[in-house]
Amino acid sequence: MIEKTIKTATEYFQNFFSYDYHPKGFLQSVDTRVKLVGMIVLIVASVTTFNLGKILAILFSSLIISKLSNVSFRDLVSRVWLFTLFTFLIVLPLAFVEGFEYVLAFTLRVLTAIVLLQLIVLTTPFNELLYAMRSFKIPEILVFSLGLTYRYIHLMFSELLRILIAMESRRIKKMRYREIWKEGGKILGSFFLRVYEKGENVQRAMSLRGDRIKFYSKPFKFGIEEALFTLLVVFVLVWWCSL
Repeated sequence: MIEKTIKTATEYFQNFFSYDYHPKGFLQSVDTRVKLVGMIVLIVASVTTFNLGKILAILFSSLIISKLSNVSFRDLVSRVWLFTLFTFLIVLPLAFVEGFEYVLAFTLRVLTAIVLLQLIVLTTPFNELLYAMRSFKIPEILVFSLGLTYRYIHLMFSELLRILIAMESRRIKKMRYREIWKEGGKILGSFFLRVYEKGENVQRAMSLRGDRIKFYSKPFKFGIEEALFTLLVVFVLVWWCSL
């Protein structure tokens, strides 16, 4: 059960951080800078209230946006269910103190924020997100570190999953719990060694290619798609404030 839990969690996080760009849809046609600001505004609105009506309004709006952007409900669920379930289990004991409505509101806050974040990832090329951050004068080294972390975190989870599958393929009998913990220590040690080795290889490759960082951004545009998206965000905020 322990091994299956680790493997399932690894596969989930690998899927959560994986980049799966949907090329056609409403959000895909909106300028990245306008989209990023609008989504951040909605995220802030969703996590600054415990009013169930306000949270559900933003969640419902985000699902409509995902439908317009050709992002399937199944893709969203596969990426957000574990964080949502984990949040619910963590705050569930507070139901005896704050009431179940508080637990439900807190869980929906997390769910809404994750859905909005995943909509950004699924509808925007990652390099355009980095360019948008640079256009907002975010420090270059911070943007570069974020890009490097995002690109290689997927590799890290792939490496862990590969180690777990290799261990399963070499097993010929059922192991006791003590043996599982012992093997788990070996796996963890091997995993850290491989990650450290890959990190060194990446650093050497970057040094050989030069350490200058360049960001190229598209010209800013504000057309019909951006105007419609802005009006949609404003409508949701007005709806949010009226509840």
